[in-house]
Amino acid sequence: MLIIALPHSAHATTGYAHVHSDGHTVLRSATGAAATLSAHAGEVVAVVPHSRLAWLRVQLPPASHGPRLQSVLHGLLEDRLLDEPQQLHLVLAPDTEQIARSGGETLVAVCDKQWLRDALAPLQAAGLRVQRIAPELSPSETPVLQVMGDPDHSQSLLCHAHGVTLLPPNTAQWRAFTELSQDNLQVQAEPAMVARVQSTLQRQPMLQSAAQRWVKSSQSDWDLAQGEWAQGRTQRLQRQALAALQTVLHAPAWQPVRWGLVALIALQVLGLNALAWRERSALNAQQASLQNILKTTFPSVTLVIDAPLQMQREVDVLQQKSGAASSTDLEPLLAAFAGVLAAGQTPQQIHFANHALRVQGVALDSNAAGMARLKAQGLSLRQDGNDTWVLQAEGVK
Repeated sequence: MLIIALPHSAHATTGYAHVHSDGHTVLRSATGAAATLSAHAGEVVAVVPHSRLAWLRVQLPPASHGPRLQSVLHGLLEDRLLDEPQQLHLVLAPDTEQIARSGGETLVAVCDKQWLRDALAPLQAAGLRVQRIAPELSPSETPVLQVMGDPDHSQSLLCHAHGVTLLPPNTAQWRAFTELSQDNLQVQAEPAMVARVQSTLQRQPMLQSAAQRWVKSSQSDWDLAQGEWAQGRTQRLQRQALAALQTVLHAPAWQPVRWGLVALIALQVLGLNALAWRERSALNAQQASLQNILKTTFPSVTLVIDAPLQMQREVDVLQQKSGAASSTDLEPLLAAFAGVLAAGQTPQQIHFANHALRVQGVALDSNAAGMARLKAQGLSLRQDGNDTWVLQAEGVK
C-alpha cells in the first residue's frame, strides 16, 4: 500500500510525503516528486490534510435518499458556505444512506474541488491511480486530541463526534471544550511535542509520528473518492478484498488466527509426512517379504528385480519339468483367448513364442467383462496393429 499525503498547497515544490505500508504499520517513508513514486505499489491512498477539510452537521429530511440527495444537500448548505456548493466536494458520512431514508442528522466533509484536482493531477500524470481518498483526521465517538509539529510551530486538533476542531494556541482557552476533560480522552502527539503535552496536560500522550498518523488515516471509514473521483464497482470490490487481506495478514487482532493457520499447516505437513513414511515403510516391508519368499522358495535366484514375475517364471519352469501345463503355455492361452473371441470368427494366423500368443485376423470388442476375466487369470491382452492381438502374462512387454 502506498499512502500519499497531499500538501496544503496544491503547487508545493517540496514534493509528496508518502509512506509504504502493509495497511497497519510503517514500512518506510520519504518525500519525493510524483514521478519518483512507484506505479506498482499496490493500493494507492491519498490523504487530505486536516487544513483542507471542513466538517458540518446537517439535518436530512425523510426520503431524501437516491439521486436527489446531492440537490437536497446543496439546498441545506447553500447559506452556510462561502463558496457555491457546485465548487465544493461534499461527502456524506459512510452511514448516511439509511439516515437519508428515514431522516436525521449526519456529518458532511467539505473540500475545495479545484484544490483536490490540482493536488491529484501530478499523481495521475505520473501513472498513479488513486483508489481511495481519506481524511487525515476524521470525527470520532471517542474524543482524540492530536498534537502536531514542534514547539515553535505546533497545532492541536480535537476529533470528536461532531467533527474536527482546531484548538486555540492559548491552552487556557481549552477549558471551553468539555471533551478535553473526559476520562476516555485519547492524547496523541508527534515526538517533538511529547514533553510539552505531558507538562501541559499532566498526562502521558501516545507517541504518533506523521507517517503513523497517515497509516491510521488510511484505515478510516471515510472515503472521499466520490463524484468525479469515484471508481467502478469492480475497483471497489478489489479494494475491499485487498483491505481485508491486509487486515488478515498484518492486523494485530488477527495474530492468533495467523498463528493458528501456521500451526494447522505445520500439523498437516507433519501428518502427511508421517503418513507417507508409514506407507513407504509398509511397501518396503511387503517388497522385502516377497523377495524373501522368492529366495526361500527358489534358492537359485540370487538377484531379485521383479519378484512376482521372477516367481511366475520359476513356477513355469517347474511345471515344464514336471510335464504339467502352466498358465502361459499354448493351450491355456488359447483357451483364455477363446473366452473373449466373438462367435464365428476364425484367426488367420496363430503364433506362440516366449509365453506370448499372437493372433492375427480377428476383431475384438475388448469388452470390460472379458478383460476382467483375463486380468483375474494374470493375463493381459493388447492390440498390435489393426487385426493383431497379443495375449501374455501381466508385466511382460
